[in-house]
Amino acid sequence: MSRMDADVIVVGAGPAGAATAARLARAGCDVLLLDRAAFPREKPCAEYLSPGVVEQLDDLGVLDAVAEKGGKWLRGMRVATARGKIHLNFASADPPRRGLGIPRVVLDQILVDHAVAAGARMCERARVRGAVVEEGRVVGVTVSGIGPQGGDSVLRARFVVGADGVHSTIARSLGLTRPVRWPRRLGLVARYAGVTRLDSTGEMRVGPDLYCGLAPVGEGVVNVGLVGPLGRKPPGEPTAAYFERSLAEVPGVMEALEGAERITPVRGVGPLASRVRRVAGPGYLLVGDAAGFLDPFTGEGIFRALRGAALAADAVLSALARDVVATGYAEARRSTFRDKAALCLLIQGFLGARPLLDYALARIASRPEIEAGLTGVLGDYAPARPALHPGFLWALLKP
Repeated sequence: MSRMDADVIVVGAGPAGAATAARLARAGCDVLLLDRAAFPREKPCAEYLSPGVVEQLDDLGVLDAVAEKGGKWLRGMRVATARGKIHLNFASADPPRRGLGIPRVVLDQILVDHAVAAGARMCERARVRGAVVEEGRVVGVTVSGIGPQGGDSVLRARFVVGADGVHSTIARSLGLTRPVRWPRRLGLVARYAGVTRLDSTGEMRVGPDLYCGLAPVGEGVVNVGLVGPLGRKPPGEPTAAYFERSLAEVPGVMEALEGAERITPVRGVGPLASRVRRVAGPGYLLVGDAAGFLDPFTGEGIFRALRGAALAADAVLSALARDVVATGYAEARRSTFRDKAALCLLIQGFLGARPLLDYALARIASRPEIEAGLTGVLGDYAPARPALHPGFLWALLKP
């Protein structure tokens, strides 16, 4: 048998990869965690954690460490257009819940430190070029930047986890990526300091063809995330100029940021959506955004990363014990995320038909039971299936 560099190689040390590595290392696996960046590092993100994410952090054993680093506890989220708004009040749930706004540079470092403390070996500035396949099975990765000369080398493992994001190198090298025709959007983020008009509630403001998330992250600093059509930015216009000009087009954003100052560069990623043909196969699986991502409007990305990491770790441990593929992983993901994914697609339809969204927000605001039900679903602490029932939708939309 060829020499093994690890039991499991995890490619990507964001929330999905670091959480998967921590769970596997804690179970006794020899885990090698690779990332092309050096930590701490910034990452374009809404920096909003739903109550369901808070629960996942607690289950992973890092919530106290996250709370010690500050951030901003959030009582809820407001969703507003120029014509209507709703308030997703997490604090009114039974038991009361809360979300959290925290910079990704802080969160990701905590998760990486946790993985290393659990026994994972971390290798930074390691640029993975693709998966290595032998006789139809993934047996490792080709990586540059880790040898004395910085050239390409092969690292071998019994299993490879692709957690390398929405534009996953592992997925692409295995021919797993699928074309995404809709939605095709560009996301841009920056932090603003001196914000005085936002309390302990985040906001999602929706304009004609843009939406903007405002997530307080502590000490008067707010993460501002703007999402719009991929081709909307004129060629040649500086990204920062486009960002600031576009913010003024979203109702309510400039009022919320009155007197504030941008303190970080504008960072972005696009296209935001990704799809893959399958999430697992002989010797590998995909987790987090590498396994597919739709759009950040409902804020489920980090929840899927952390909950998916638990599913991935269970699947890898089972596969290693029986020396087989992670056969149950795809079905576990489907049963866990299918209903919320369907709801997200429905919400995308509302975003594309703004009068319908205005109508729906007005109806939700006047029907507390509907608002409470959606709060639990969008907060990732209640199942999405009831919100897809025709009776629920009729109760939402009826005059």
